[in-house]
Amino acid sequence: MKGQDVLLLFKMASLHAQEEMRPEGPGGNSLFGNLSEIDLLDRRFTTGSRFTAVSAEPEDLVSTINRLGEAVSAEWTGWEGNDEQVSPVPERWSDSYSLRSLSDSLGISKSEISNSINRCRTAGLLTSDYQTSLPKVNRDELLNITEYALKYFFPVKPGALTRGIPTGFASPVLTKHLKSAGNQIIVWPDPHGKEKGQAVEPLYKTVAHAVKQDRTLYHYLALVDAIRLGGPRETAVAVKLLKAGMRI
Repeated sequence: MKGQDVLLLFKMASLHAQEEMRPEGPGGNSLFGNLSEIDLLDRRFTTGSRFTAVSAEPEDLVSTINRLGEAVSAEWTGWEGNDEQVSPVPERWSDSYSLRSLSDSLGISKSEISNSINRCRTAGLLTSDYQTSLPKVNRDELLNITEYALKYFFPVKPGALTRGIPTGFASPVLTKHLKSAGNQIIVWPDPHGKEKGQAVEPLYKTVAHAVKQDRTLYHYLALVDAIRLGGPRETAVAVKLLKAGMRI
């Protein structure tokens, strides 16, 4: 398995999560800007209280709208502006899984995307949905690999101070749930990153591009880094968030 394979799998898992959240109808997938279940997990989720997913029942409509509005408006980007072309939202949701769309959003060539898909299918991490024939990630196995294997397959150590995009415990998805006692944060090197911290090598060289296209993917990959770099406490929180955010 290669770094681009892991990136592709989490991108597809992100698309699955957005599809489960998005309203039906034209424009639904652009309305919430890559919003998914992981954006709705509040602080109580990781401190022991029961988390109740957003309900569509009439009596919960007001609270549902409020929670969605807060999630949509919440600060989640770790960079100033965006010097890169943001991939347009496909008119049909199924087009998000096309080689062209995946290539644009991940910054990986179509031939490499095709090769990654083949490797993931051979490994049993990617199948086809029997109703839509679209690629479907084995999310349970992806989480198992992330929790127990990625830190050995893709070891990483913080390096020199640089400007970049916050990841791991410094990312927006984790700062809401976990505070670090350390003085230095960790970042993916990027000239437009908001913070200065110790550089860490991402799973694949195009991660900084890919997360600027997709907030859910940013959340997922930042949690992956928390697992790759963190101790037992950070890992436990990150795994819990990933599991709920991927609806496992």
